[in-house]
Amino acid sequence: MFDVYFVFIVYTVHPFPIKTIMSNSSPNVESLYNKSLNQFCDSMNEDILKNVLKWLPPSISLQMIWKILRVNDGCEKFIYNHKLKDSELSSINRGREIAQMSLQNSGYVAPVSYRQMSSETHEGFATIQQTKFVDCFNFSNYFNLTLFSKLVDVTNYRSQLFTIFQICVQINGFKFPQHLADEWIKIEIEDDNDNINVHHIEQGLKLGFFLGDAGWFSECALVLSHTYKIITTKWMCPDRNLELVKIIQCLTKWLLVVSNYHNFDESKIVLQHMLQTIDIIEKIEGRTLCIAYAYVAVSQYYYVLMEFNEAWSWAVKAVYELRDKSADILKLLVISHAIRVCSVLNKLSTAKKLINQLHTYEKEIDQNIHVDLLLNEACYSLKADLAKDSINSYYIALDSRRNLFGYYNLHTAIVFVDYAYARYVCDYSTTDFNEAMRSILQGIFIMEKIGLPNDNMLLVNAGRIKALILEEKALDIMDRDLQADGIKRLLERMKKNMLNEAEALHLKALKVSLQAVGVKALLTAKSYCNLGRLYQSQEKYTQSEQMHLKAIEIKESILGKDNPEVALSLGHLASLYTYQLKKYQDAEELYLRSKTIYETTYGRQYTGLLYDFQGLVEVYRELNNTEKYNQYNENILRFHETREAWLHQVHTAIDENCTKDDLSLEKFKCILNECACDK
Repeated sequence: MFDVYFVFIVYTVHPFPIKTIMSNSSPNVESLYNKSLNQFCDSMNEDILKNVLKWLPPSISLQMIWKILRVNDGCEKFIYNHKLKDSELSSINRGREIAQMSLQNSGYVAPVSYRQMSSETHEGFATIQQTKFVDCFNFSNYFNLTLFSKLVDVTNYRSQLFTIFQICVQINGFKFPQHLADEWIKIEIEDDNDNINVHHIEQGLKLGFFLGDAGWFSECALVLSHTYKIITTKWMCPDRNLELVKIIQCLTKWLLVVSNYHNFDESKIVLQHMLQTIDIIEKIEGRTLCIAYAYVAVSQYYYVLMEFNEAWSWAVKAVYELRDKSADILKLLVISHAIRVCSVLNKLSTAKKLINQLHTYEKEIDQNIHVDLLLNEACYSLKADLAKDSINSYYIALDSRRNLFGYYNLHTAIVFVDYAYARYVCDYSTTDFNEAMRSILQGIFIMEKIGLPNDNMLLVNAGRIKALILEEKALDIMDRDLQADGIKRLLERMKKNMLNEAEALHLKALKVSLQAVGVKALLTAKSYCNLGRLYQSQEKYTQSEQMHLKAIEIKESILGKDNPEVALSLGHLASLYTYQLKKYQDAEELYLRSKTIYETTYGRQYTGLLYDFQGLVEVYRELNNTEKYNQYNENILRFHETREAWLHQVHTAIDENCTKDDLSLEKFKCILNECACDK
């Protein structure tokens, strides 16, 4: 039998990867390789491990680490393949169990109720969800910057490296990524040695990118900020184009992570560096450098700030920046981002056509990239009343993020928070917010556990969503038809406590928003809007009116008087005037103004119109205006017919002109231009 060392030697001298060797050889070669590797791992001890990590090729080292850690006992139930229907269904089921916090109890699976959500329950559930492994040889002691730099170049095993890194975090604690970042930053380099500088810059970019991709945003930003400083102050690069490439690569990832981390102070600074660099690159005559993903980073910055029109402008610019020779993954990411932005702007027909075009791509996609695409599509599904599709996308994302990055990870927490809000929207008509509540509590628990500061906007936003759910659950309590006075008083106290907790969370969100982005910001307006609705529920009607008026004032100053975001707040104030303050003429004026904005911007099928029609029916009933009362009752009936017909058209329409080829850029440009050409 061939010795494992022979296989390793063949690998190191052969010019092709081991997978290529095996696929082009007899069927027994792969089994020989695996058998040899298994035997080698079976004979492993800590001394051998310490030595082989130094001299084995990176790909074999990574596979060896995976085997000796016995990750999840090699169980295939943790593997998700988006090409296989059975795999997709299994992932959906696992994701549902995670969202519902299902615990094995006496042979059956029972979801945890909101009242059972103690820290012990969280800890116990997290233990079940964490990656399982066996570290018999103290592997994590040897996972340092040197080993990382070796393994990070093995791109075809990136998913395994994410999980291995998370195992190191499980063993060494949540400060492990910070220690790795500090280890790199503390390396002293010579100012006048360009070769050392280039190596250090490359190492910094790889480390920063990996940390960001692995869900450690603040550590990523720390590494990339230091890398940017080296590039711009210590590197005397003779090639200006190469220098610009490294600068734009660094700034793009840096801006993405600080925006997604909601670190607005730092993101403003990075944005200025980014815009200056983009301006320089765009002025280069005959440039070949594609900076589409830099445009995506700028778009994401504005998206997080809720400046969606500006985000859309940069998203479209990113699509037009793509080249036919651009990597497929880049095209997928750019188009997928455009789907998210145009969905939030209610450009659902455009979003659907982009999705259809992406679905013609039949090649294998990395699991992490596929989940990113899936989450962006979930935004469309939610807006297009495809609740089941949206929920299933989030289930798969929860399962995949947990498998790749672990339960205690910011990527996992963010999916919990986004799903909780999506579930809150989907369940609004049923008033069953239990799964939304369990999901948001898990997201908050993870964020606090891994050390997000109390004033971090991600954590504060999660608290805001919890407040929205609390408010609805509190109102639902009092809708129950109960006769016993003692029970009624108990429910009144529960309602009051839940609304008070919601108020504290909304006030915290307002305070942090004012500190982070100031008064004249849409994020601040959102907090005023939420407080206006809450005070209405608390019967604090004067305060509710003040909050809504502030929200309208801020939105109009930023977006103008005819923006749908303004219409949203007009509708909320009109509701207060209709049902509580009895200002029917004022309410009528606000409803009609909101209605006009929605119809002009989105058309007669937009869901916001239904609330305006329902409010106007109540107004005209109180004003005894029978003609208009009947008119808007009829409008409600016609609205449902109009929206159902429109949604059917959106869901089933096939644009033959835009689904012929995989990732043809001409097709995407046609879609964005609403072009009817035959390209």
